[in-house]
Amino acid sequence: MTCKTQRHTLSNKIRYSTIRRLADQGAHTEMVLRKGFLASRREEIIEGLYNQVRELETKYRKLYEGSPDMYRTIDIDGFIIDCNQAYIDNLGYPTKKEVLGHSVFEHAADKSKDVMRQSFKEWQLVGQVKNKEIWLKRRDGSVFPALINATSLHDNDGHLVGSNTVITDLTEVYGSRERLQEANEALRRAQELQEDFIRVAAHDLRTPIQPILLAAEMARRNTDQRELALDIIVREAKRLKQLANDLLDISRIESGTIQYDMKKLLATDIMDEIIEEAGLSVNSDNKNSQDTSVTIVGQSLHPGNLELKVDRSKIIQALLNIVNNSIKFTKQGQIAIESRMSEGNEFEIRVIDSGPGIPTEVIPRLFEKFATKNPGNGFTKDQGTGLGLYICKSIVAAHGGSVKAMNNGAMPGATFVVSLPMA
Repeated sequence: MTCKTQRHTLSNKIRYSTIRRLADQGAHTEMVLRKGFLASRREEIIEGLYNQVRELETKYRKLYEGSPDMYRTIDIDGFIIDCNQAYIDNLGYPTKKEVLGHSVFEHAADKSKDVMRQSFKEWQLVGQVKNKEIWLKRRDGSVFPALINATSLHDNDGHLVGSNTVITDLTEVYGSRERLQEANEALRRAQELQEDFIRVAAHDLRTPIQPILLAAEMARRNTDQRELALDIIVREAKRLKQLANDLLDISRIESGTIQYDMKKLLATDIMDEIIEEAGLSVNSDNKNSQDTSVTIVGQSLHPGNLELKVDRSKIIQALLNIVNNSIKFTKQGQIAIESRMSEGNEFEIRVIDSGPGIPTEVIPRLFEKFATKNPGNGFTKDQGTGLGLYICKSIVAAHGGSVKAMNNGAMPGATFVVSLPMA
């Protein structure tokens, strides 16, 4: 073999060896690169999943913390391990530190402790609590109604480790319930009053008719008793007229159609008319009944030029209703009618009688319809229509005033006080 041939053969060997070495190095490099790529890709996936978990956790935390409803998380023994801001605020605590680690029973009102224990046992048995109403206690000791719903939390092995509870403040719901109950009670009371109204009105309309018929028959058959018969007819006819007028007034008052013609008048003129009318009524009663002996005493303790802005006929009607009410129940003694300026700079009229007084249980509803017509309340049945004081209060209120009644303490009788604003 020539040198040239040997050199060519060696060159080929070196070239092949080099190519082989480079090929082996390339394969190794490719394997290393492939392993590095796979490792890098796995890290990217893990990091992406981790970021998703963090985003979900952040989203959950925002929902948990920002919910208007109260959230709390407890362990299996009922100790609070987390809660949101709404829970802290509603219970009146300044920070979460004063809530965490405390038992849920510390936040239950005394009247709901038994219900809470029952709900806690229910959760441990069935894993949830649905729509349970309880009362929670704030830091300052005040309480409020709430609705609780609880679900369970488990570890990776499925063991119960705690619960999440959603709590809704029911204060507004309970307020609505109370208002509905009050409205239902008012409706029931209105229905009772309507039934009483019809019953009493029918009775009072019927009561004068029989005496009128008997008196008319007596006058027709016996001319000697005609004068007495006519007196009975006139008295009972006036009674019917008064009832009809009262019923019309009630209708106008409750429908809001009653009209007032307000004018400035001297207070002394109103008082003079009231005292005069009261004197006529008392004289009539004293004349017709041997058991009745009542005097009217009038006294004005205010300046003579004092003016009031009133509807003359209606304010006199209201005041006479009070005076006549006192006359009905006073058989002996006197009825004082006084007027003066009150400490609140209002014009005040007092009617003070020496009758039997007002039964204590009647005073709160004295100015309601038919308050004096109910049997057993201490008032004489069938005296008046039972509407006069209700009409009086409505008229006085329309003038911007008020009316009240009280017994005279150790002395017999009652006092009615009407207050009216100055002109």
